[in-house]
Amino acid sequence: MNGWNFIRLINALRHVSIMISSQDVCEAQICLARFPNISEKQIIKALLIHRSQDILMFESVWRILFDDNSIDAINGEEKEKDSIKQELNSPSIGGQGIGRGFGGLSLTNSLTNKSLREISLISNRQKLEMLVKEGAAFDDLVQAALTDLDYYTWINSYDLAYRRGTLTEEEWNILQEYQTLLMDEIRHQVIAIQVNQENCWQPLLRQHWLFKPLSMLTESEKNLVKSSIRKWARKLAVRTGQRWKTNQRGRIDLARIIRQSAQWDGLIFRLNYHQQIPSVPELVVLCDVSNSMAPFVEFLLFLVSCLRRRFRKLRVYFFIDKVWDVSSFVWDEDFDNIREEIRSWGHKVSLGFSDYGAVFKELAETYLKDVSARASVLLLGDGKNNYRSPEKEYIAQISARVRQIIWLNPLNIEEWNDPDNIMKVYQPFYSRAFCCGTANDLQRIVKEVF
Repeated sequence: MNGWNFIRLINALRHVSIMISSQDVCEAQICLARFPNISEKQIIKALLIHRSQDILMFESVWRILFDDNSIDAINGEEKEKDSIKQELNSPSIGGQGIGRGFGGLSLTNSLTNKSLREISLISNRQKLEMLVKEGAAFDDLVQAALTDLDYYTWINSYDLAYRRGTLTEEEWNILQEYQTLLMDEIRHQVIAIQVNQENCWQPLLRQHWLFKPLSMLTESEKNLVKSSIRKWARKLAVRTGQRWKTNQRGRIDLARIIRQSAQWDGLIFRLNYHQQIPSVPELVVLCDVSNSMAPFVEFLLFLVSCLRRRFRKLRVYFFIDKVWDVSSFVWDEDFDNIREEIRSWGHKVSLGFSDYGAVFKELAETYLKDVSARASVLLLGDGKNNYRSPEKEYIAQISARVRQIIWLNPLNIEEWNDPDNIMKVYQPFYSRAFCCGTANDLQRIVKEVF
């Protein structure tokens, strides 16, 4: 690898939030020079990538820089397109009635990265480049590429064949795997076009799990987010509170010992102890569980469950237009029970439309008397009140009673001022507000709130 390509790679990896130190760079240069027989990619990956969650990002950057833009790939692209189109126009699998074209691709085709890339080349690249210039959203670009491939006809054809019984279970499972791999390949091709068009790495960074909307994460990305939340929680676990309280055991309280000894002219000496206690002794979590909020509730509850030992008391309430207490249901990392609880109670006590005024009224009249004056309230909600009465006097009562109200909103900040959004009306009553739409937002909340 020449020096220019090495610099481009380091710059790209840093731009997509992969931490690389000067020492890492020096070690990589030394190993590249000393071991010319070892794959350059293998050396660089081993020395620069320290976290498992960064592997996919590294692979994407490497492909965009070196694989997708290689001379052989560019020169052979048209030849690949012609050969693939001939294959796709061949007759379909006999006896399945699936037809011709892309919908007739045989399940016996090899599921290799090369074949997936070749198939993705059929999509209209010029059309995608034009859409990128027009500022089309990423999902719209992916959908346009899939439409060019006649993807949806293909999927529907095989789905129909499976339901008719002309497709075996094994063939169906292979198809599902192939569908996932093909989708990943198309997404990569779209990102590569965006990176080249915009001449920056922001398009790739936006698709990184840390910066993707929580509602758009895949199952594997959700697991990465939860793994990161556990790490953030472990770091906070070793950070004690700022307040001290006299106790029968703990650290020796020298100041108290000296103070008492001075009062008695040094004639009486008694050991005193004190311990640090959490700065927020009680946390009240309020979660809007209307349909649009479900993905965000899951991650907030997971975050709170990982941090529960930092609080003396923790209360959790769900709400839509009514309130119900779920404090006893949230301490399991498997949130299937919580989802079922939301569905069952939502049908029982809710009309399905958020009503913050009614919720704050119920909280103030029913639950506020049990909340400590030193409690902090963590409110998760998008603020959409469906043009109902805000009932400001009740959130004012809650704000006056508790230490602080912190509002977490998954919507973009620009949407907080929409006509049907209640946040601007409640602004005098909450201390701080944070956007919580991505894992990166959650990380910031952990640092600044907890």
